[in-house]
Amino acid sequence: MKNVNSNDRSFFDSIAHFMASLRDKRDFAAIIRQYEAHRPALEAAGGSSAGAVVHEAAQAFAALHQHPAALRAARLAHSMAAADGDTILLAEIFLTLGGILRDSGEYKEAEKAFRDAESIFRRNDCSEGQSRALNHLGGLFFRQKDYRIALACLMDAVEIARVLGDNKKLAFMMGNIGRIHAFTGDLVQAEKHLQLNIELSTELGDRLETARAYLSLGYLYIQQAEYAKAEETLNRAYPLIVAEQSRRDEVIYLTYLGELQYRSGLYSESERSLNRGLSLAEKIAPHSTLAARVLRHLAELMVRTRQYRQAQRLAARSLAIYEPAGDNVEIGALTKLNAQIAEASGQNIKAVEMFSTALNLLSDADVRAEKAEALKAAGMSGLFSVRERMTFLFRAEELYAASKITTLRDEVSRMIQELDTRAHQTDAITPNTTATCDYLTLNREIKQFLSQLPALGRSDLAILITGETGVGKDQMARYYHSLVRPSGPFVAINCASLPETLLESELFGYRKGAFTGADTNKPGLLVSANGGVLMLDEIGDMPLALQAKLLRVIERRAVVPLGGTTEVPIDIRLVAATNRDLESMVAQGSFRRDLYYRLSGITFLIPALRDRKEDIALLLHHFMTERGLMDNGAKLPAELVHQFVEYDWPGNVRELVNKVKRLEILAQMVAEGDLVELARSVFAGDKLAGPKATGSLFNRVVEFERMLILEALMAAHGNKCEAARLLGVHEATVRTKLKRYGITLPTGAPN
Repeated sequence: MKNVNSNDRSFFDSIAHFMASLRDKRDFAAIIRQYEAHRPALEAAGGSSAGAVVHEAAQAFAALHQHPAALRAARLAHSMAAADGDTILLAEIFLTLGGILRDSGEYKEAEKAFRDAESIFRRNDCSEGQSRALNHLGGLFFRQKDYRIALACLMDAVEIARVLGDNKKLAFMMGNIGRIHAFTGDLVQAEKHLQLNIELSTELGDRLETARAYLSLGYLYIQQAEYAKAEETLNRAYPLIVAEQSRRDEVIYLTYLGELQYRSGLYSESERSLNRGLSLAEKIAPHSTLAARVLRHLAELMVRTRQYRQAQRLAARSLAIYEPAGDNVEIGALTKLNAQIAEASGQNIKAVEMFSTALNLLSDADVRAEKAEALKAAGMSGLFSVRERMTFLFRAEELYAASKITTLRDEVSRMIQELDTRAHQTDAITPNTTATCDYLTLNREIKQFLSQLPALGRSDLAILITGETGVGKDQMARYYHSLVRPSGPFVAINCASLPETLLESELFGYRKGAFTGADTNKPGLLVSANGGVLMLDEIGDMPLALQAKLLRVIERRAVVPLGGTTEVPIDIRLVAATNRDLESMVAQGSFRRDLYYRLSGITFLIPALRDRKEDIALLLHHFMTERGLMDNGAKLPAELVHQFVEYDWPGNVRELVNKVKRLEILAQMVAEGDLVELARSVFAGDKLAGPKATGSLFNRVVEFERMLILEALMAAHGNKCEAARLLGVHEATVRTKLKRYGITLPTGAPN
């Protein structure tokens, strides 16, 4: 470069142009060398031309995560450019300054810088710059978990990008909008926007943006418990990340992969992935939220594998980063982990306090996934009463239902059912009893099939029961057992609830020494069910290798335990159940054809509850009588029946049972015991969220308000002051509404 007078404007313009070419090559170190070489001349000259050069240096420092140097350069560039008024250059400098402040955790200052940039772009009729500034603002509010304002900023930016026909920015913003919807639980909209992001970015050849969209979509599938789809989607992101050499995105990929693996029961693989991610994050930015998130998931893994001391250390390191940043979602998730660690260590009082703190933190944040996880963890804790645990689980079930995450909703529904069964042990059918069982229905098809069961039980043919989750497949299997082998055992296992290795040992049993930890002989469930009925629930989730072994057992009527060589004869009646389409799975190769034919000789599809409305009143009367909510001979109020019949029942009979259980809990808090009014509270959340909401807006809000007050009281153990704090209102307001709605506290509850 020729040697000219430093006051010559063209000299600085040529330096800025040269730096821009280096930026395109991502040679940030070379940009900084250029800046340092000409720094005295730049500072002496000042003005916009010099400011443009210093701005390039600020961007280079920021790209290398040298935030103090980046901030100094950005402020110097601002002071130089400001002398010429509100120019486009000044707006660009404000954008860079806002990004540096954001990454340094100075969110208020960053917001001011981004707003100044948007204002200058708007005054200069630069729509493209205005769109970028709005997008940065949206991202900033997203980081602060203020999703409503973030979405508003992004939607304004999208409109501008559409007018400009700027597909690159449109793709980027579709991704950000999708991420916001993912965090707030609107997973349908999240997937829609992320797919648009992928399509647009792929068309534009933007590999890094495509990779980031795949990462976000993979995380979305993890939230939905769609683990196979999550793995496939993350695997599409990884080659693009490697090609672009984006180490930050590689850390995010490894974090998501580690979470996916531990949720799938692959603990060793998860530990390797997360440790790789942590090592890389500590090289890039050791004290950043990037590293803190990996630490949090490593702590989660340690809790799941019961390595509590290690979990506590990792959680403390993560909290030390998140607390100064004020990230209540991550702090809430880590507090939940610390509650579980405290419970495992016998620190019960501390654990209860931490569960309460975690739920309070997450209740203030509009992030359904973490909130539902914390509620589920509290519902599994033995530190709370059955009523409190049921309340936590009901709330988690509602959050999953609102997000349409059916797999996790059904998992929580089963937890509610199991908890209630343990609390009422006399209602359960246990092995080697002569207990009787009934299958309540008025449906003609079901009654016809039930009448055939005694004859079917005289053969050794397996029975395959299909239908949506919660329709009553388990109850039908129990009814079959009570008819054909009432004095024999009834043994059930959910094939989707256990990892492959554990499922195999549970089913087939093992001999001492078969594997590490096999210290004694253990008969499997196939042997335990001898002389009775074995139910294999969710048979469609059984791994292919185990399908082959099960087929041999069915054909030979004998089982060989793991590590054994001798066959053990068995005499069982087999019932398989699934909510999946086994025929399609056979066609796809994910379910063995020969096993399917063995199981499907006698098949019955239980209709969904919404398709047999005639059963709703019958079941409602039975369960309400069983729960002591009404006398055996009493008639159901017509309005109560109407509310239950009008509902669509996506969770079928299991959901109906859970609604009645919830009604029972609420009834304990109400003086008059008005079941019709209470039922309105039970259905309020569903009706207000759905398209079929009926009644005046005032009445619907009253119903919803009543439900929230009751739940807050239960979560606060009856403490009105604490309930008011949870609801974000004054205690006097709670007291007034308690009187208005006739809600009373149990005797001895705190005031």
